[in-house]
Amino acid sequence: MTSMLPPTRDLPPGRQARIRAELESEVAGRRSLRFVVPVLAGVAAVAAVVTSVVMLRPAPAPGPTPAVHITSAPPTSGFGVPPEAVAAFEEGCAQSAGVGKAKMRQLLNEETDWALLYTEREALTCSLGVGGHKYNAGFGQAAIKWLPGHFSIDYSGASAGGAADGQPDVPGFRTVVGRVSERVAKVTVTADDRTVEAKVANGTYAARMYYPSSWVIQSSDMRPTIVRAYDAAGTLLGDNAGPIEVCYYDPQSLEVVYGTRTRPYKECQAATPWR
Repeated sequence: MTSMLPPTRDLPPGRQARIRAELESEVAGRRSLRFVVPVLAGVAAVAAVVTSVVMLRPAPAPGPTPAVHITSAPPTSGFGVPPEAVAAFEEGCAQSAGVGKAKMRQLLNEETDWALLYTEREALTCSLGVGGHKYNAGFGQAAIKWLPGHFSIDYSGASAGGAADGQPDVPGFRTVVGRVSERVAKVTVTADDRTVEAKVANGTYAARMYYPSSWVIQSSDMRPTIVRAYDAAGTLLGDNAGPIEVCYYDPQSLEVVYGTRTRPYKECQAATPWR
């Protein structure tokens, strides 16, 4: 064995860089170890470390917007349209009929769009955007606070089709509306050998029967329209098919409000309050 040191040789290419990297890695490891020891000694320090770790994590991939950021849908009325639309309908229809403040009871989307509204004294049937008119209302007067039995007929009328006026897209129609008691679940309307079921809602019923745009109202078309009211079991509660001989009086004022107004109230039946 010799005690002589080996001769000095140059390091292979890249070896110096690898040695440097290994030394830096070891030094960094020692620094990390010295840092971790005091962190475990205090809760506040732990919180600080956790915070630093979270901040260094990569941003999450884009995903669905969190539920807390979803904007709720615009408010709607019970008619499926915004409250401001209902207010506009009520104002426009009342102005068209030349009556006071009206409250919407039904909004119908059929071959024509139309609404049923009530004031303190009138029932309004208001076509919406039909024949170039934004609002076009007809009305019938009635004792709104009282019912003659289980249902009333507050408006019954007809409108010719628009073909004669150069509006072939406007159909003819009959309209019948009224109020119902709480027992009424179904109302039918019969005219021209046809029967349709009215929509019952908010203490009212509304029916519109449609005809071609060429339909013209004849005197024979003005025969009485028959209205029948049924309860939930299908029992007939009343109709207007027979002669109208029954009269009703306001039990508060004793004034006859339905039927022959000149008859003594004692010969009539007491009207029932409308809900």
